[in-house]
Amino acid sequence: MAATSTKAPLISIITIVRNDRIGLSRTIASVASHKGDQTEYIIIDGASTDDTLSVLDSDVHIVDTLISEPDKGIYDAMNKGIERASGEYLLFLNAGDELLIDLEAVVRSQTTSPVLIYGRVNIVSLDGRLIYVRGKRLFSLHSLLKGMPLCHQAIIYRRDAMILYDLRFKVISDRVTTYNIAKKYGLSNTKFINSIIANSYDGGMSGNYPYKLRLEEENLFYRSVGKSYYIAIKAVNTLFRFKVRYPILRLFNKNSSSLPENRNP
Repeated sequence: MAATSTKAPLISIITIVRNDRIGLSRTIASVASHKGDQTEYIIIDGASTDDTLSVLDSDVHIVDTLISEPDKGIYDAMNKGIERASGEYLLFLNAGDELLIDLEAVVRSQTTSPVLIYGRVNIVSLDGRLIYVRGKRLFSLHSLLKGMPLCHQAIIYRRDAMILYDLRFKVISDRVTTYNIAKKYGLSNTKFINSIIANSYDGGMSGNYPYKLRLEEENLFYRSVGKSYYIAIKAVNTLFRFKVRYPILRLFNKNSSSLPENRNP
């Protein structure tokens, strides 16, 4: 394990992993390039059954805390990281993600103590090509009700404002958590930085869940925050997209290759 610093951690980076040696190796290498004296690095492994943890044979000096045990899913593992973190701020950088920025410098540059410091993420193809950049300034909570315009790899949470992820959600708990924090403290207590914080490789965990589950979770989210009317709004918008907008775009062959396949909204 890494040598203990005499300074209290300013930032805790939390990586969760299970059976992903190559991804973990890539993430550790990126953290090593930017890890300062006040950065704490925590790895939560979900009891990998392959050689994932063998990457620590050469990189053990980078890691401050390693937990390897079964969990109840991605957000349960992230909660374990929260409970073990001691930094003033937290960043979740899961296996495969790459850190691109000095987080200590980002936190020190703040003139206040925002509950969220958030930026942008490169969405990268598995062969390393940049697909697009995700992340933008939030001007209202409506943005988080419509969808998730941010990536968790680019959200730095103040630890004393952080809440545990709601395990009722398997797909969108990061969105639910971000919304609840922003609602409680106000967007005026958050800070957007126009910087690329990380690379995230396309094909992550959230993309593996069926549309029906995502829809059910979104409806639960709206009910849990007292915004049930959004269920009807989203249903109408989805119907319009798949029954009107997409067929018209296909008819005129406008970006038809990038449109989702027809499905029942």
